[in-house]
Amino acid sequence: MKFGVAIRKSETDYFVHQSYLYLLKKYGHTFDFITLETDLNSFDAFLIPGGYDIDPIHYNQKNYASNHIDYEMDMLDKKIILYAYQEKKPLLGICRGIQSINVFLGGTLKQHIGNHMNENHFIVMENHYILVNSFHHQSIDLLAPELEAIGTSLDGEIEIIKHKTLPIYGVQFHPELFSFDLSFFFNEL
Repeated sequence: MKFGVAIRKSETDYFVHQSYLYLLKKYGHTFDFITLETDLNSFDAFLIPGGYDIDPIHYNQKNYASNHIDYEMDMLDKKIILYAYQEKKPLLGICRGIQSINVFLGGTLKQHIGNHMNENHFIVMENHYILVNSFHHQSIDLLAPELEAIGTSLDGEIEIIKHKTLPIYGVQFHPELFSFDLSFFFNEL
């Protein structure tokens, strides 16, 4: 299966961290990179990786704690999410990716939480406690109507989501950096 991977950009470069590509290879998938100009029809599935904060204008809030907003990144994520949604194609969002999925399907974010930045913590998924890494200062607030939470941190933050009828999933942590089993997503492909 060929994944389209959304590129990210710094102040000077476009990039995708290799850890995301190793994750796709681990599960036996090929990939190519997506920019705003990319035709999405040649991809079987999509990965939206981490990145900077989403502009709160997309969820009807004024910016009081969002950092490094990038219009192009917002538009790229939106393009991929709406395409995957309309075409019923698999989509996995990681960190910023879960937040983008939620926002562009109608949910909102908490612009700042204080206890998840560089703090490993436990989540609960299917009555199991799982230790995950954590690098985010934002989290899902109001969940989009067609999404459901399937994993939460012990302090109640949403950490894993899935669409109620489509193969769209998101995780707030970084499974590409440790041995978290993503078969619940990859088995649907």
